[in-house]
Amino acid sequence: MSLRLKPVARSLSVRAEFFGLELEDWGLVIAWAILMRLIGDHIHRVFLGFLPVSTILAYGSSAVLVLLIRWAKHGKPRGYLVAWLQCQFRPKAHNARWSDPPLPYLIEDEQ
Repeated sequence: MSLRLKPVARSLSVRAEFFGLELEDWGLVIAWAILMRLIGDHIHRVFLGFLPVSTILAYGSSAVLVLLIRWAKHGKPRGYLVAWLQCQFRPKAHNARWSDPPLPYLIEDEQ
């Protein structure tokens, strides 16, 4: 019995996008929508007489966040948002002499 072979597309460099955002970006948007929904559930108000404020907070702010991410990531490389967040939360190296005035590069003799 012979082995049947089928051609497989191997495009590993293709970005997985949905409406112009990567999957990691959609994770941030969904987490934001969930957080805004939880916050909005404690606000018992109605906007324009028929829209609950929690709905506006969840979906409206998420739509604005999608537009903001698309604008901020225009021309940036793949995985930029994740790399930027990792850079922001990475521990920083602090200098113990930060408040001291800088020493001169050349020390002249005082005679």
